Amino acid sequence: MRLVVKGLRVEYDSKPVLKDAEFEVLSGELTFVIGPNGSGKTTLLKAISRLVRHSGGSIYIDGKDLKLYSYSELGRAFAYAGPEVFRAIPSTVMEFLLIGRYPHQSRMQYLESSKDVEVVEKVSHELNIRELLNRKLSELSSGELQRVLIARALVQEPAVLLLDEPAAFLDIRYKVEVLDIIKDLTKSRNLITLVANNDLHITTLYADKVLVLSDGRIVAVGGPETLTKELIEEVYKIKAEVIVNHNGRNFIIPIKHA
Repeated sequence: MRLVVKGLRVEYDSKPVLKDAEFEVLSGELTFVIGPNGSGKTTLLKAISRLVRHSGGSIYIDGKDLKLYSYSELGRAFAYAGPEVFRAIPSTVMEFLLIGRYPHQSRMQYLESSKDVEVVEKVSHELNIRELLNRKLSELSSGELQRVLIARALVQEPAVLLLDEPAAFLDIRYKVEVLDIIKDLTKSRNLITLVANNDLHITTLYADKVLVLSDGRIVAVGGPETLTKELIEEVYKIKAEVIVNHNGRNFIIPIKHA
């Protein structure tokens, strides 16, 4: 499967925040979307998932324009997990995850099916949150809630998984665990996965492909080796050393402001 984005533009109050974005991603690729705060990372993911309206450009899956997809087809094709959720929602984790099965349910279906429960339990096991299923969202820590949000996206069984800072509130142990899971699921389920991320080191460790955004424009696309010290200085306005580790991956050490 191939996701192709051509000339994608988004405006907020007539101000351009995403400018003619173009790239393509294949199934099985874990793509990190990086850039300074305000560069357009979240907007790009939301525009792809049709959560915000784009003012120009097109998005295709295997040559089919997303404009031709019904809402239920979009729900089965794309799943977006952002960093925000209202803790006051009077819901258990199980109930919250089951709602994510809506694209696979018929209009006349009022109760979850055995298949819905099976998918939720499988994803809960994969993300190590089975012990949370009967707890209220309001009772979860930030790290637990982060994993639940990722699980909510996965129970949709999407072809394209869009994750906005999926490890933002996790300590180092759970950050590595969650990113390992995302990497493994991208490969095993042959997903197209895009991750908005602010951690350059994590990006170099996990990314198959990197999209670098600056001021609403994609300024670089490629493997982790794309993150040279010259590009980092240009985009982030800091000086950095880039060291190749024993796995052939770049290790980025910020030094000072440029």
